[in-house]
Amino acid sequence: MRLKTWAASALAVWALAAPAKADEYPCGNRVTMWDEPYRVCSYRRVGEIYDSQRVARGTVVTPLPYGEQLDGITYTYQGKQRQLAHYFAKARTTGLIVLKNGRVVYEHYGYGANERSALTSQSMAKSMTSALVGFAIADGTIKSVDDPITDYVPELKTTGYNKVPIKAILQMSSGVLWREDYSASHSDSTEFFDRVMVHNSASIPEFLQTVQRGPIPPFGKFQYASIETNAIGELVRKATGKSLAAYLSEKIWIPLGMEGDATWSSDGSGNEIASCCLNARLRDFARFGLLMAQKGMWQGKQLLPAKWVDEATRPDRKQVKPGRLYDGYPMGYQYQWWVFPGPDRAFTALGINGQFLYVNPSKNLVIVMTNVWKDWWIDDLESETYAIFDAFAQATDKP
Repeated sequence: MRLKTWAASALAVWALAAPAKADEYPCGNRVTMWDEPYRVCSYRRVGEIYDSQRVARGTVVTPLPYGEQLDGITYTYQGKQRQLAHYFAKARTTGLIVLKNGRVVYEHYGYGANERSALTSQSMAKSMTSALVGFAIADGTIKSVDDPITDYVPELKTTGYNKVPIKAILQMSSGVLWREDYSASHSDSTEFFDRVMVHNSASIPEFLQTVQRGPIPPFGKFQYASIETNAIGELVRKATGKSLAAYLSEKIWIPLGMEGDATWSSDGSGNEIASCCLNARLRDFARFGLLMAQKGMWQGKQLLPAKWVDEATRPDRKQVKPGRLYDGYPMGYQYQWWVFPGPDRAFTALGINGQFLYVNPSKNLVIVMTNVWKDWWIDDLESETYAIFDAFAQATDKP
């Protein structure tokens, strides 16, 4: 994941000290929570800080059984063997859970978080939104990803999304003009955040009206743009006649027997921000990962079509194939999922500041990690995270 980042000198050095106690971290408000002094606490309180919609759990919780616990895991990165504590300290890891064959084999919390904390997804929510499209297709409310989005959201006919296929938007290849730069004061992404989340001066449908077509046609180039997911969110709302929170509750939260309610941050009109900020327990994110690892099957019932899971995680056009997204970057992309090269066909959801939901179906392995990195995205830490995932994959493969 390559994003423009802040270049603050304060980010240069990390002390490998023990995590501070929870009460040492002050929480911010809707303006300050993204600032460095407030992030650690605020990332456990996003659902309280911003307007948010409840994702209701059901009355029955599906247990996550425990398997043999993995102790003393080490990993190799840049030629050195390292302890997990090394990573936890510099990445400020708030949660890490590993499921092998549906059983919890490792679980860790830090920086004030625990098993009941509602940890923010950041852009991992994009992958949840993608799943909702799969459910809507199964329900018949969306016919095909080849349909133009304006067949379902005619209000977008006056925007850059006019006649753009749903598939191109899912692949972040619509060709609309967008600058995703969290450090710039006047980029499209910061304007969206300020107007829609912080100040409630525009709703998501209103903001979508400002999106214009660029010179590159649909499918011409991958461009990471959070507005794409918000267009998809509007599609799901229009097609199903339901809020994203209600549809997520109906299709995933209740059937999977989630442990806790979740919240989905929204604009001031109650429209969920499809690109961000689903706030849930670590174990519940892991349950969703397990659904994907099992190709949409849950306790003997096919909830999400296996065909959709395969299609959503297999890059099928040139511009999103592994190694094609950015120079020197090995990952591919499909329907709001980042896809690894290699025969395992592993894939992951990603969120800024180090949020990961990793799924390796061939190994029946699911890993969810939440962090509070000190910059929006750090390429070196991303690579180190994958080294940790590889270590868990190797450890769980041992007889």
